[in-house]
Amino acid sequence: MNDSASLDVSSRDAVAKQLADMSAPGGPLDTSSPLNTTIRYAASMQRLNFRRAVIDRYLEDVDTPLQEGRSAVITAGPPGAGKSTLLTQQIADLQGYRRLDADVIKNYLIRQALEDRIYDDLLDHTLTDEHPLAPAELAALVHNESTMLIDTIRELCLSRRENILIEGTLSWPGHGLRIMGELAAAEYTRVQIIGVEVPAAVAHEQALERWWSARQTWICGDDEFGGRYTPPAAIDSCYGSDKGSKGARNALAAFRSGADKIPDVSLTMYSGTGDGQFDEILKMPTPQ
Repeated sequence: MNDSASLDVSSRDAVAKQLADMSAPGGPLDTSSPLNTTIRYAASMQRLNFRRAVIDRYLEDVDTPLQEGRSAVITAGPPGAGKSTLLTQQIADLQGYRRLDADVIKNYLIRQALEDRIYDDLLDHTLTDEHPLAPAELAALVHNESTMLIDTIRELCLSRRENILIEGTLSWPGHGLRIMGELAAAEYTRVQIIGVEVPAAVAHEQALERWWSARQTWICGDDEFGGRYTPPAAIDSCYGSDKGSKGARNALAAFRSGADKIPDVSLTMYSGTGDGQFDEILKMPTPQ
């Protein structure tokens, strides 16, 4: 590693440490901070109208997916595992699915927060690279609201029987089971669960590099938001005491729960190497 690269990594890690401290419990960027939008706008009736507008915009912003397809793809794996890269490699008809991605909702919410100027004090905070917080680094403060809205959008898409891609980690116990129950109740006929396993160190490094690269693009003026920072604790929470991730275990539980409810359900797990390459390590087709 040359001196320039070493300095860049050193700067990245110093800024990341500041953001990690700000994201810790009790910090201004903690998801449970009183600064988060569900609390900030709790008494606002206008916010209800805004949320409806966000839902409408999200549904209108993409090409209409296949109707009555009743097919779903669910992702599993920690942040930084490379799930988006894997999907483009493994799902040939990805454009036929409506992507349900809470990060897109976060951008809508952050843009409104910028217009309302509710985080001006945070955005004036200069980090060790001599640049202020990027708008996307406020993502934790809109996390709860974005999750609530994407759940509502999923319900609407299920009622329409649209082909859907549900992007997530499946790190929380019961989350995959709930989704499979919703899909079965909506009479979906095909569900693919696709998971990625990487060592925690790889997930940390890839998440850091993705955020830092986007931050540099924002600093150069070529991006509106910058990158969303993922605190180390959020990645660590996706791993248990053994070597595997919680997402892998929950993906297996979701597969088993759907096997007797959905005609065609499969689980495929991949191992990521950190260089965009993936090896298939487990494939479980629909039980006969």
